[in-house]
Amino acid sequence: MPVLTRSPRAVRAPSAARAARNGSPAGSRDGSSNGTAVAAAPAANKATAIRVHAHAVPARQDAVLRELLAPEFRNHDALHGCEGGLQAFLAEVRWFDDAFSDQQVRVLHAVAEGDLVALHVELTARHTGFFCGIAPSGRRFTVREMHMVRFAAGREAEHWAVRDEAALHRTLRGLATA
Repeated sequence: MPVLTRSPRAVRAPSAARAARNGSPAGSRDGSSNGTAVAAAPAANKATAIRVHAHAVPARQDAVLRELLAPEFRNHDALHGCEGGLQAFLAEVRWFDDAFSDQQVRVLHAVAEGDLVALHVELTARHTGFFCGIAPSGRRFTVREMHMVRFAAGREAEHWAVRDEAALHRTLRGLATA
């Protein structure tokens, strides 16, 4: 089960100056002046992002992902040649699941502000299927990833990710890592 290893700093409402630049009253990005609702949204978004990327994705819970991702969801980290929508994201989840068994995701850091959530996670799994032309090696590996997620109406609307693909490929091939 993924573990939160560090508590992120408390999320503060935007300053009056920043709110004015955004064209909304102090304490709000959405134009309301209810600071409690604004403070609750980032916390709820962070919990949803963790549920998606640390639980539903590694467990291949398509029904949960369909519930938590917006219909107009856009994955900016889509596989080459994919349009990056919800169906492409689900296909990518299946591809990872076919290549890697025993997936576990540990959340190292989670930060939320407004409609954005940043996750720093560590994926550990075993290479048991073909991945990018690399035959199954049975090797256990760990790779760190960064995810940036934008929310709309409480659901993930956009996703960006960065991982060290070169180090992952070297590990799967049994080559020394730098």
